[in-house]
Amino acid sequence: MKVAIAGKGGAGKTTISGTLARQLARQGYEVLALDNDLNPNLPLTVGIPAERMTDLPTMSSDIVRVVDGRLELTQSLDEIREAHAMEAPDGVTVLVAHEPKKADTGCMGRYHVAMRAVVGAAPNSQNYICILDTEASTEHLKVGTAKHVDVLYAVVEPYFKSLESGRRVLALARDLGIEHLALLANKVREGELEVVQQFADEHDLGLIGAIPFDDCFYHAERAAVAPIDFAPQAPAVVAIGKLARKLVRG
Repeated sequence: MKVAIAGKGGAGKTTISGTLARQLARQGYEVLALDNDLNPNLPLTVGIPAERMTDLPTMSSDIVRVVDGRLELTQSLDEIREAHAMEAPDGVTVLVAHEPKKADTGCMGRYHVAMRAVVGAAPNSQNYICILDTEASTEHLKVGTAKHVDVLYAVVEPYFKSLESGRRVLALARDLGIEHLALLANKVREGELEVVQQFADEHDLGLIGAIPFDDCFYHAERAAVAPIDFAPQAPAVVAIGKLARKLVRG
């Protein structure tokens, strides 16, 4: 299964992506977690030590080449993993697209294309799950980074700008032909889920679930520790565990 997590900046997509990866790995799945945000933070959320964040291994610039007018990978997925990936707790494999080190050095579109090819090359196995943490803008949808995923969740908070952003994400994802699309409510306090559900109903959108507002994420960030390691029984971490079980049950 191949899953993309998208949404407005600050909605919590990376926190959900990383915690979902760990929860699925603990359920016995082989998990490949892909960070397609060019300001990468998924490794820390999955459990890579904070001291490694200043020098993350990333995909090389020659990972794609032009063949007959189209870009394709120059290495197999196994070779890419061996050369560029990191191993996180619970056996999760983390692969970061890129992290620009200098300004004014050109477009990073080839890394979006490379990540799209990596998702396409990931095994379609019952016991293998690929999770794509997308960047905050909708550019990844314009260039089709998530083209090969089976499921895309747009993470939204219970206020209009975030909900509208989620609607736009799902509209573009529908153009890519992704079969399973839904909103995923995050940072939900008492009485706020109804706001998200009403918006979803008005726009004929699915709502896969809700993650409660939880200070554990804030404190985990302060401590530079993965939320699942910082507070494994926190309500939001438990809710993401339930989402993981729901995801694999279909």
